[in-house]
Amino acid sequence: MFCRNCGKELIGTPEICLGCGAKPVTGSSFCQACGSPTDHLAEICIKCGARLQKAEAVGRAWMPTVAGILSIIAGAIGLFGGIVMATIGGIVGAAEGIFWFGTIGAPLIAIGIVAILGGVFALRKRIWGLALAGAICALPCSWILSIPAIVFLALSKQEFK
Repeated sequence: MFCRNCGKELIGTPEICLGCGAKPVTGSSFCQACGSPTDHLAEICIKCGARLQKAEAVGRAWMPTVAGILSIIAGAIGLFGGIVMATIGGIVGAAEGIFWFGTIGAPLIAIGIVAILGGVFALRKRIWGLALAGAICALPCSWILSIPAIVFLALSKQEFK
């Protein structure tokens, strides 16, 4: 095995290269199988044909998952609140003679559904724009949950396919 950062031959599978001090698979300059120089965009080594190892994604893989969960919870709060508001508004509206009063909960139901859908797309790491729209729609439902969801989605855009 060779270090992908400095190209030095390694004995066994060490965590840190003694030649450069980096983790052996964090670089992209050399092939880990034969030690020959490689292009950083290459998928296989031109000299030996080995598949080049990529460094493990560090840091942001959890953000879309947490953002999705927060959006789903905020959307469920909004959906429940909208249903309660529509029901109580319908009862109060019928008693007072204002029959449209129950429709006040409809916008909250709609944005709750969009927030839940956005949370599902964030959990699946698909369609970043829809996931972000869901987190934004969760703002009226629960701003305490939706602001971190928006921040996490904005920081983890590259995690989406």
